[in-house]
Amino acid sequence: MSSKLLIVLGIIAAVGLGILIYTTQTAPLSTDAFVEPINISSDPIQTTDSETILPPLTYGNAKFFFTVKAKYKISGVLVSKKRYTNTHWSRLSPYDYAICWGDVPGMFPYVKFSQYGRFCHYRYKQSAPVAVEYLAQHMSNNHMIPSNLNIRRALKVAKKKELVEIEGYLVCIIANVEKHGTTNWNTSTIRTDTGNGACEILYITKLRIKDKVFE
Repeated sequence: MSSKLLIVLGIIAAVGLGILIYTTQTAPLSTDAFVEPINISSDPIQTTDSETILPPLTYGNAKFFFTVKAKYKISGVLVSKKRYTNTHWSRLSPYDYAICWGDVPGMFPYVKFSQYGRFCHYRYKQSAPVAVEYLAQHMSNNHMIPSNLNIRRALKVAKKKELVEIEGYLVCIIANVEKHGTTNWNTSTIRTDTGNGACEILYITKLRIKDKVFE
């Protein structure tokens, strides 16, 4: 067998492996169109839940224990998405999704969103027709905790301005980090707070991106 043929076969095998890895990492449970579109006009649905027990998760030298505060479902427009790495918290929660709903999409031409330091920030010109209080109460920065590998892989699929719908639980967390003791991370349970502690920590059991569902 000639060396050129071996090179061609090697390239074909590499491409095939790449396609296989990509499809298995992002394959949704359903690609069929939904009868009901994602409704972004309503506030997130939150139901107090003190009975659900979630199993702890371990990543590297850290073990995470969850206290469920509420069952939660949020539907909206993904206005910003940020991946975090290199800490035990980022291994648990690799992405933040900033999501808006209600009438906020009408303000998009005048508002710019960005994320860093696990916060979402927005900017607008003082003369812009932006209802600031309404905007603040109809957006949230969500620390995304995937409950399984399929959802973890799916988190990277969503793009800015796409409709998303997320179901799961708002949780508070205790992290037991080997040789470093314990640290806490607590979720917000209201939509009217701002600043440090205002983000929702969301343990995800189902993620819908447009018409694809991952669970």
